[in-house]
Amino acid sequence: MTFEHPIKGNRHQFVIKQHFHTAHAIGKFYGDDEKVDVHIVKTDQTERKHKRASIFCAKRNWDQKAETGILADIENAFHEEINNLKPFKSRNHQAISDYFLLWRIRHHFHMSRMEDQALIGVTGSDLTKEQEELLESNGVMFVRENGIVPSRFMTGIQVLMQLDRQRAGVENLKWGLLTSSDGEFAVADCYYDLTFMPISPKLALCAGYTDISIDRQSVANANMQSIAKATEFYFARNLDLCPVA
Repeated sequence: MTFEHPIKGNRHQFVIKQHFHTAHAIGKFYGDDEKVDVHIVKTDQTERKHKRASIFCAKRNWDQKAETGILADIENAFHEEINNLKPFKSRNHQAISDYFLLWRIRHHFHMSRMEDQALIGVTGSDLTKEQEELLESNGVMFVRENGIVPSRFMTGIQVLMQLDRQRAGVENLKWGLLTSSDGEFAVADCYYDLTFMPISPKLALCAGYTDISIDRQSVANANMQSIAKATEFYFARNLDLCPVA
C-alpha cells in the first residue's frame, strides 16, 4: 500500500520518511563526504548515499504519535549507549535489546505494509483533511466514513504490541562490544534473529559475548552473515575495506 500524502506544505510537520534503522546510527558510518556505501541486492550495484536517502526509510508507515513517542524514547536510549560507550557491566543492555526489537519490527512492517482497516459496527466521522491532520498531530486516532482506519494507525498499534510481546525473548540478553583489529563492518538492513548490530566501522554489539577484540577473519565471518541477512541492501563506510570470508 502506498503512503498518504499530507496537505500541501505539511503544515503539521508530519514525519514522512520514517527510518526503520535510525539516521543517527547510519551516520556513525559516514565517510568524509557524509555518505555511506550502499550495496543494493536487487541490482547488485553499490552507490554512495546520505543517511536520509529513501532506501533507509518507510514512508509514513506508522502514525505520528508512535513516531515521536515511545519509539523515539527507545531510539534515544540506544543513541545514548552508542554515543557514550560504557564498560560491559555498566551498559544498558535492556536499551540495546529494545532497540534491536524496534529495528526488526519496523523493518517487518516496511517490507509488509498493512492495509487500511474497516471497523465493524463503526460509522466513522465526516472530517475534513485538515481536521484529520489536526487530530493526528495531537496524538488522536480518527475513523473515516464506513469505519475505515488509516493503516498507519494500525501499524503504530501493532509495533507497540509486538514490542511488548517480543520483549520477553530478549530481556536477558547481554551485549558485548566487538572491536575490529583489522577491517571494517558491513551492516544489513535488518538482522531479525541474528542478535548482532554494527555501530561503527570498527565496533559491533553482539549478544552472548563480552567485550573483545576480533581479528580480520572474524570480521570477515561477521560481514558474510550481514550480507546473508540483507533483504534489500547492506551498507558500510567503505565496502572495499570490509573483508568477506
